[in-house]
Amino acid sequence: MQLATRHRSLQLQALMAAFAKKAAKTGTVLARRVLTRALQPVISGYFAGDWLAVMDYLQAPPHPDEEVITALPEPRLYVGMSAQAAGMAAEAGIPEDEIHAMLAAFLGGPTSLSPVEERVAALRNWWTAFDQAHAAQRPGMRSLWGLVDDSIMAFVPDDHGFTQQLYRQVLPAAVNEQVDRLWQSVTLQRHAKSIVSNPQPHQLMAETLGPALEFWHGVALTAWFVCEGPYSRAPLSGVADYYSRPLAALRDTGCPVSPDLFEELRTAERHLGPEEAIVKRRSKLPVDTDVGSFSLTMSYSSGRGSGREGFERVRDIVTRHRRAWAEQYFDTYLEQRWRTALEDVARAHHRHVAAKSRPPTLIQFAQFATTTANQWTGGDLGALYTAIGEPAPTQQERPARLLPGGDGHDFARRVYTALGGIAVDDDLRMNQPEEAGRQWQLSCLAVESLRYVQLHEALGQPPTPKQFGSTRLALVWPGGEAEGWPVFQHTLAALTNTNLPSERSDAGPTESHRDAPQSAGRALSKGANAPLEAEAVTVRLITTGAPVDVSAVLLTSHGRVRGDHDLVFYNHPHQDGVHSSTAAITAELPHIPADVHSIAVIASIGLEAQPTAVFDQQSIWRAETTQPSGTNFSFEPAPFTSSETVSIVVEIYRHASGWKMRAVGQGYDTGLASLAADYGIDVEP
Repeated sequence: MQLATRHRSLQLQALMAAFAKKAAKTGTVLARRVLTRALQPVISGYFAGDWLAVMDYLQAPPHPDEEVITALPEPRLYVGMSAQAAGMAAEAGIPEDEIHAMLAAFLGGPTSLSPVEERVAALRNWWTAFDQAHAAQRPGMRSLWGLVDDSIMAFVPDDHGFTQQLYRQVLPAAVNEQVDRLWQSVTLQRHAKSIVSNPQPHQLMAETLGPALEFWHGVALTAWFVCEGPYSRAPLSGVADYYSRPLAALRDTGCPVSPDLFEELRTAERHLGPEEAIVKRRSKLPVDTDVGSFSLTMSYSSGRGSGREGFERVRDIVTRHRRAWAEQYFDTYLEQRWRTALEDVARAHHRHVAAKSRPPTLIQFAQFATTTANQWTGGDLGALYTAIGEPAPTQQERPARLLPGGDGHDFARRVYTALGGIAVDDDLRMNQPEEAGRQWQLSCLAVESLRYVQLHEALGQPPTPKQFGSTRLALVWPGGEAEGWPVFQHTLAALTNTNLPSERSDAGPTESHRDAPQSAGRALSKGANAPLEAEAVTVRLITTGAPVDVSAVLLTSHGRVRGDHDLVFYNHPHQDGVHSSTAAITAELPHIPADVHSIAVIASIGLEAQPTAVFDQQSIWRAETTQPSGTNFSFEPAPFTSSETVSIVVEIYRHASGWKMRAVGQGYDTGLASLAADYGIDVEP
């Protein structure tokens, strides 16, 4: 208590000193002349952001020119007007066709349907096809893992039930084409002047659908893997706990899932058949003996899982509840999704106007509007301005699309092959671990090639190594970046049918490499901490040597997870505002739930690719922490010396009313599973 009181006193002393300095001549001062970035959290934390309360505390009068906003305008959205066209036409006494033409001109599109309405209709069509696919599942069929694009990109065969781009094979072509068209473009937050290609439209569509899709697809897959194997992340009796986050989100939108579903699943689980090992292969051999001939049936079991008879009954339970939920709530849920997103943008716009006395620029608008624009208007910020009833300050450019036919999965696969990628099997991993590790790094480069193409479109020319951030990637050629970057660039130029600019002295690999230390930002020592802005923060790992996986763990104030879903990694890449991508973790700090106190970013050796590797003098990492506002920190621990295979990289944690980060660099030789167990994650043996 004394420590908290002393901290409060120190914070308020700094506020009073700043006020006294600025108000020395007139006895008062405008808020904007006092509230530096460091003092804004003090006002928010101790006065709820109320400047008049600060004036009362300091016993000073407000400045006569102070504009105190007591209420912001209510958002007014321009969506769904086409459905009102008939009534508007009758009221105005003009043909309905003229109303539709005027609406199309207002919206800037070919029809009177707004971009949001188009996407709502597409989501309804997709959901119908998704529901039918799950309802038609039968034992012996392949699993539907891969029906929803959840950012997993694999370039080698998978024997755990995952099928890359399964939606291309299962869903109707018209449904896939609609998703490809409506979610084919995005705006990059840091390059908001252009609308560029989106290499993964089906992933963005899934994010637009949100927690309803996460839960209903997840529970259907759980039913499949419990019954058909090879394994399941949760039992049927644990579905409610495992999917607690999307279930809570659905309750918050007023679209809850009936508790009867979970009771029926628990009952059904008790009536499933006994667990049986999955048999991979059976063969019959003729056997001749003195007493006669017979056939000997030999079975080969993979030893990697089991199944239980009874899937169709469980499938029907899930299907019945899914359809009942959709009939009652789906339209309401979709409206909640788009309305909440658009109203949040409108309120952020109003707050900016109130604080700055002028509308945001396009770049400023993009800082809080990009996600909504990407999901509901195809990345078109101008269309989003129209939807919230505000004039756009300028129009975005639409550069030529560089991605060839197909989507990003196909392109990344071609990049992987062109770079020398080959199929990696267990023999290669065991007998040639270094080559397996190199292939893993090539697959990372292939995935990152999609971002390269987006940057090329946004910049109007191929990005330089510095613009691309090549220092955070392992360019697996003997000459490092000097040799690997030209190979990478020429490969992408050939696949996109573009030309590379002539070599410039300020953009060549040698100088970019020389500039890397400056671009890495302020260096932090082990144990040091630094403040963060209340916006997105990205921790990116630059590694050398063995392949390294990056993951994150969401922790409560007790240092424990709320559930197994709080582990964010390549197989579960999104959770409550925390996202994983190749070699990076991004946390949307304004969207982190209140019960999450800290986020630990973890680096672990990719033991599947290189089973004997450890962190040592050859296998090292450096973490770069960046934010859109310019925050830039770098942390590189001393090489590990005790056969560590996993390390806590940094910790992002709440501090007062804001956020800070701490450079941790603590290594462990007990493996990722052991560390996860320490956090309270239930790790299956």
